[in-house]
Order: sequence, then C-alpha cells, then structure tokens
Amino acid sequence: RLNYETCLSGTKCVLVPYRPEHVETYHKWMQDPYLLDTTGSEPLSLEEEIDMQHSWRDDEDKCTFIVLSRDECENDLPAA
Repeated sequence: RLNYETCLSGTKCVLVPYRPEHVETYHKWMQDPYLLDTTGSEPLSLEEEIDMQHSWRDDEDKCTFIVLSRDECENDLPAA
C-alpha cells in the first residue's frame, strides 16, 4: 500500500497507520461500551481484531490511522 508508511504529524499528536503493534491497545480501547456505542462497533475477540487490522491494511479503499500523543512517539517519528 502506498500510504502504509504515511504519518501525519502535528504539534500535539501524530496519526500513524494502524499496524500490528497497535492491535492489542486498540482492542483494549474497543472493550469500552461508550466507545463501542459512539463508533457503532461490535465487540471483537483479539483474534478478530487482528484479522480486522489485516483487512484494513490490505484494503485499497481504506486508510486507517491511530492517533498518538506526539510526546509518546517523538523518537519513532521519521526525520523531517
């Protein structure tokens, strides 16, 4: 995918592609009933979430990002 290496960086946050290393944390977030309700989502098992990440990664019509605090990922950002 062309955009799988794309990061959008602001002064306070960074949008990064939804990658395998994010799945466990994302899965924990998506156990929250409020998040499920506001996103119109259904709870998934961790295995289903892994499959979903693969599906979103491989779908040419989707571009899924995770929002990270810039302070938390400063060392992981590509040089400007």
